[in-house]
Amino acid sequence: MIRPEKLKKYQREKFNNFKKINELKIDDDEAYIELKVDKFSNIVSEYSLSDTPILKNEFLNIIESCASFIPLEYPLVLEIHNNTFTSSERILIRKLIKNHFNLIKVTKEMELKALKRKSYFFLTLGILMFLIVGIITAYAVLPFTHEILSFMASFSIWEFGELLFFEQDDLKEQVIKYSHLSTIRVLYDKDNVKK
Repeated sequence: MIRPEKLKKYQREKFNNFKKINELKIDDDEAYIELKVDKFSNIVSEYSLSDTPILKNEFLNIIESCASFIPLEYPLVLEIHNNTFTSSERILIRKLIKNHFNLIKVTKEMELKALKRKSYFFLTLGILMFLIVGIITAYAVLPFTHEILSFMASFSIWEFGELLFFEQDDLKEQVIKYSHLSTIRVLYDKDNVKK
């Protein structure tokens, strides 16, 4: 299973390689992701309703891609360069970004809990089946029953291992990633705000 300290070490190495290739702005121990956005419609999807705006996937993918190289110990700051946004648009964008990453974080945490329950169910089922196989073997019940129960026990233990050691690591990494992204601070360049 992945431990946060191993993930931090891995991210630090990835970050150092990223810094060699790209210029990264770090101020007051905060990592800045800078994006130039020409208009509001580059962030909010034109297909969303006016009362329930949705962020564009391309915009979110760029943020996630840049953030994936930044170690967890650096708080994230998204600096959007645009001086044409109104105050209400700026507030809406901040809210949408926070809500989006918080929602994904909560969803991934729920998936992780469900995966743990499922894996422990398979472990319990596998142990129970092996106990039944042991009892059946002692009483010389039909041989095909022994084979079926033995297969079911092996399959259950295999599923437990696969869920716990492979899928759980990926979900834990996603929970950590989206927890980091959910704390992102959104700033705008220092130009005048349009009233």
